[in-house]
Amino acid sequence: MVVRPKPAPKVINAKLVDISQFQAKPEPKPVEKPRPKPEPKPAPKPKPEPKPKPKPEPKPEPKPAPKPKPEPKPAPKPEPKPDPGPSQAELAEMARQEAAKKAAQEQAAAAEATAKEMAASYASLIQQTVEGRWSRPPSARNGMEVLLAIQLIPTGEVISVTVLKGSGDDAFDRSAVNAVERAGSFPELRNLPPREFERNFRRFRLLFRPEDLRY
Repeated sequence: MVVRPKPAPKVINAKLVDISQFQAKPEPKPVEKPRPKPEPKPAPKPKPEPKPKPKPEPKPEPKPAPKPKPEPKPAPKPEPKPDPGPSQAELAEMARQEAAKKAAQEQAAAAEATAKEMAASYASLIQQTVEGRWSRPPSARNGMEVLLAIQLIPTGEVISVTVLKGSGDDAFDRSAVNAVERAGSFPELRNLPPREFERNFRRFRLLFRPEDLRY
């Protein structure tokens, strides 16, 4: 194989050239003279603003009168129902009760009268018994009397006897006390109902005044 030698490179001499030398130069622009500035116009004087007229004060609106409160309407009263009245049975019962009440009142009045009669009769019996046991003192005179307090028990026995109001004569008063003590007991009082005994004879007052004193 035959190797051919490469040819030697050619040398070129080059020089830089300024192309601005070959270009046309631009013509100079004409110098413009400065324009005179316009004189400033005088500013117009501000017109005086008119003073604002005072606004009239608003009148207060009148307050509306308060509305009257509506009065509450009274509730309608219920009409009373007609009373049918008591039945026949009720009328009969009312009549029976009235009759029983009247009978009880009459019975109580009769019992009260009987009790008063019994008390009066027993008081008279005690008076007679004491006078029967009395021994007349020499100083006794007509019109003398002594009030005695006699304490009894339901059997009729005498517990005590005292002078509540004397006659002014001690001998006469003492003779009356002795007469009660001699009697000692009034057994008839056992026949009294307890209520009547307590009412009239538990503490019995006896006005001792003998009837046979002549002087």
